[in-house]
Amino acid sequence: MTVRTTASRATFSAPATPATAPKAKANAVAPRVAAASTALTAPPAGLGKGDSGAKVKQLQQGLVKLGYLTQAQMNTGTGSFGPATEAAVKKFQGDHKVPTTGYYGEQTAAALKKALAKPTTTPPPTQPGKFTKPAVISAPSPNCDSRNGADIDTIVLHHTGSNNGAGDMAWMRNPDSKVSANYMLDRDGKIYQLVGDSKRAWHAGKSELHGVPTDVNARSIGIEIVNDGSGKTAFTDAQYKALTQLVGYLKQEYKVPANNILGHKDVAVPKGRKDDPAANFDWARLRKGIGG
Repeated sequence: MTVRTTASRATFSAPATPATAPKAKANAVAPRVAAASTALTAPPAGLGKGDSGAKVKQLQQGLVKLGYLTQAQMNTGTGSFGPATEAAVKKFQGDHKVPTTGYYGEQTAAALKKALAKPTTTPPPTQPGKFTKPAVISAPSPNCDSRNGADIDTIVLHHTGSNNGAGDMAWMRNPDSKVSANYMLDRDGKIYQLVGDSKRAWHAGKSELHGVPTDVNARSIGIEIVNDGSGKTAFTDAQYKALTQLVGYLKQEYKVPANNILGHKDVAVPKGRKDDPAANFDWARLRKGIGG
């Protein structure tokens, strides 16, 4: 994506059209009694990819409790059975000797009911995170809409088309531009968040993923890196450091496959419509930093 500023009049792609529990009473004598009413239970069988509603949300809550789905993943697709929920069901099925179909059927429901009934005296085992979310500066843009339940499974990198971070950000926050990104990395490595992760930013335009037409905006995080895109202006060390931390965190948080960390030129349709990030962007440095 390229940004239009007062100094540079290149244009962005236009956005593609998208297809409590009740409080337990305090009891000083027997505090153990109240907890049972809030226990999670397995929903009825018969849920699969594309389904939505309260039963899917109940399934997701159970998978979060058992460590198969992150709260962040659930927040971007609450009540919607998308790719992340399907992958979590498959992992649960594999661990519990149930056919790994990704469909929540009778066998899976029985296994989940049994797993949720076990006492949870200790939290479910988790892998220690290598990356923590880096510091970000909030700079909200109105240019966004709903992901409509889509799971985040892709990260798309762009260059802004100028070296003027203030101008680039002003353009992405201008309602008339109809463009935005979730994050922007300035030349000094500062990270600005323009659109929350749970929202669909307008950065990819008409796109496909690995040759398959799809609403890339709905399933991706868009990151704009301030650079003129000439191929001669270096991306700064501060940008690489910040980008490694940000992409590493997002990859870890949303379980994004390494082959879904792409440039705008990799997803734009038709091929050749976009060339960002520029040819001198060091993909090897980024992939080494994030571990794949």
